[in-house]
Amino acid sequence: MRLDLACFLTGLTGTGLFIAGCSVPTSTTTLAGGTVPVRLGMSPAIARAGESVIVSVTSPNADSIQLRSANGLDRYSEAGPALRVSLDGDFGDHEPQSRFAVRSHGRLLNVIRKPFDLYVCHDQVCRAYSHELLVRLPEKNRRKLAVTGGWSTAFTTRAIRGSDQPVSRRGGTRSEWNLQAELASGPVNARLQGFAGPDWRGASLDVSRELKHGEGMSYGLAVHLEGIQAEWDPAAKISALGKGMVYSASVGPAIMLRGITASSQLGIYTDGRGVMQQLSTFISINGALTEVRLPVTVTLDRTIAFGDQAPMSRRQEQLQRLTIAWEFLPSLAFRLGVAASRSSWPSGAQTSDLHASEAAYSLGAQYTFGW
Repeated sequence: MRLDLACFLTGLTGTGLFIAGCSVPTSTTTLAGGTVPVRLGMSPAIARAGESVIVSVTSPNADSIQLRSANGLDRYSEAGPALRVSLDGDFGDHEPQSRFAVRSHGRLLNVIRKPFDLYVCHDQVCRAYSHELLVRLPEKNRRKLAVTGGWSTAFTTRAIRGSDQPVSRRGGTRSEWNLQAELASGPVNARLQGFAGPDWRGASLDVSRELKHGEGMSYGLAVHLEGIQAEWDPAAKISALGKGMVYSASVGPAIMLRGITASSQLGIYTDGRGVMQQLSTFISINGALTEVRLPVTVTLDRTIAFGDQAPMSRRQEQLQRLTIAWEFLPSLAFRLGVAASRSSWPSGAQTSDLHASEAAYSLGAQYTFGW
């Protein structure tokens, strides 16, 4: 059983970008009419921070057209009757810089105006026109703590296979409650999460601490602690699949932004019968706590635990999980989850090993309180 979570995430993201890009507001301005018309088009009419605006200037029979920032730092020119350039939010700046909207007397001031001059030449006679580039600034996210509670229904399929056991397949649904608290303050990103269902419950803690601040991102150390209790089919009467807690702990380097953490870790995994080595990858994007608030939260983690004979140990545990929450109303989000797990236990010859696998798809909703 194999789930390609990366492809699933890419496809979902691409769909969102397609929908967002279906409608782009544009503006057209006539700077001069008569026998020597000059028309200016901008798409989009107002740029968001980090985006570019396509500026097109046309004037029939023009010798040349030049666009120049008000301070003369940025200049673009083209011979002929048309000029087409791409301008971003750093147009006219000496160096790139981050800007945020500010509030004054209860009003949000979130548009910055960047003037520029146009020079249109006909028969060696040039005329000057003035216009401006509008850039919409994001508002800085003041939240540091977010608490989220939700409910979802999971659709599961399970399979058990062994030499002395016939292949057993089982499907069904289960309801699950989840609660999590996330913190993004200064050099620390942290997430405490708990979930509970009729045959699946557990809790986890992820803490990332910044050690070195870099350009655009920080580097630090991440720690993961988790305990899960999963009950398989009691009718199978297989001791290895009995009801019990498993625990894992891992640590590793992390790349951090405010509300965003990516980490690869090494650790240990135990189910009470023995201790195994663990490799894990963890990516978390909490839209409620990012520097500019996003309507999307994404958590992706992949873990593999193996016995002493790595990397070909016959005792293995694998787990992949992807959770996406899309905020369609303020603080209220639609929640989608995909999870796949696989376990194997040695039993005499390799051909008689016991294997168990599960796939789960969940749909639900969650509500977030932020401070």
